[in-house]
Amino acid sequence: MSIQLDDYRDCLEKTAPELKETLDATFHEAGRYISPAGLQDYLEGARGLCELGRGADLVVSYIENVPAVVKECGEDNIRECVTAAMKLASMTSGEVIALLFSSLPTAARRLGDPELLRGYLNLIHRLAAKAPRGLRPMLGCTDELLSKLTLSGLRRWSDFGADAYRRDLPGQVAYFGLKTEDSRAVLKKERGGTLFINCQRKLNFYLRALWARDFFLRPADTSHIGFRPYLEARVLHLPDAVDGIMVKGTELYRAIAAHMAAHLVYTREPISAEHLSPAQRFIIGFAEDARVEYCAKQEFPGLGKLWRTLHCQHPEHPEHPEHASVPLLERLALALLDRSFRVNDLGLDDIAEKFHTNVESNKNDSQFTWHLGLEIFNTLAARKEVPSLRLLEGIRIPYRDDNRFIWDFEEFAWYDDVEYVPANRRQVRKRASLMEFVNELDVETAGDDAQEIWTLPTELFPYEDHGIS
Repeated sequence: MSIQLDDYRDCLEKTAPELKETLDATFHEAGRYISPAGLQDYLEGARGLCELGRGADLVVSYIENVPAVVKECGEDNIRECVTAAMKLASMTSGEVIALLFSSLPTAARRLGDPELLRGYLNLIHRLAAKAPRGLRPMLGCTDELLSKLTLSGLRRWSDFGADAYRRDLPGQVAYFGLKTEDSRAVLKKERGGTLFINCQRKLNFYLRALWARDFFLRPADTSHIGFRPYLEARVLHLPDAVDGIMVKGTELYRAIAAHMAAHLVYTREPISAEHLSPAQRFIIGFAEDARVEYCAKQEFPGLGKLWRTLHCQHPEHPEHPEHASVPLLERLALALLDRSFRVNDLGLDDIAEKFHTNVESNKNDSQFTWHLGLEIFNTLAARKEVPSLRLLEGIRIPYRDDNRFIWDFEEFAWYDDVEYVPANRRQVRKRASLMEFVNELDVETAGDDAQEIWTLPTELFPYEDHGIS
């Protein structure tokens, strides 16, 4: 599929003559990380904006900024960006829509996920209806807002301003421009603890240092009640912000990422969910968590210490949970992690001891935890003390995911490839000529985490080393 820029050139240059000097360079740069189908969507979107008749600035802003959005979040967002602009065309001026496109690279970089970027576009559309005068100043503060707030925090901050200044148009401008005391106060209130986007690079290096392989991490919106991290298509979806209570936020992120990565590294095949109730699936997943954590801490004992600190009682939760079995299961989770800990329940202590006795010979066998999980379930069922699924999912172990990864509801998806890896996070490996290597190499001793790795077609014998490679 070949896309010809000349098919669109007349339309674009007629609407925005200033594009004549930069259009070719922008198009070729975009072609580095946008597929032909994506380029067609990109140029068709530009043509549509030309026909919208909202001025040259809008078209120029679109042409210049959308490739940066694609680089961060993928080309599926191109059509959604154009659709968002079309929706706003009947609600606000072309200048404001141009400001939206100017804010999108920052939003894409700070949010780091296609779904979150869609949420940002929906928020802008809703705000244009509720507080149109606040849209322009808010778009001018996007960088500051998204450096401090998650998407859900930004949504709550903007909703407060839209409701509080519904009939006060100058107040809208001041609030959304961060020029009022209440605007700053709400911003401080909604500010997330530790933002994922500020830790993502460190987490990637951390996991690579542990297992010498790449893992793909994405932020997920935590605005809905009961959110838990999850693994999908071998991508680790972590909360977009965490509050460090028992440990620092960065340490909590490490615990979450290491636990989820352990599932990927030590899970050989999915577990069958046939004929299992939701509660049984949860408790089998609970036992599977213990198995992968055992495997991980055998290689890296420090992970066991990190996870153990997060098994303490969470101060935000009530001291007396709704069901008596919930604290027993919380204590059992710690007993499965730490052999010296006791649940103080005869049946569950026996199960924990059985786990530690047999896990070494079964550490790669998920059927071992399948049977162990059913044994835990049957022990509680015999006492008629099995909590509901809602209570089970509320168990206070903040670093664990929802275990959807381990089940084989859709076996065909078990080895699916990753949907999209942002271009700025891909590692480039290439062969370089000797002269290119000598003249342009920046760091001879860069590690495997370098952005680019160059190799020579033959061995290099520096003259100062007397022929030693």
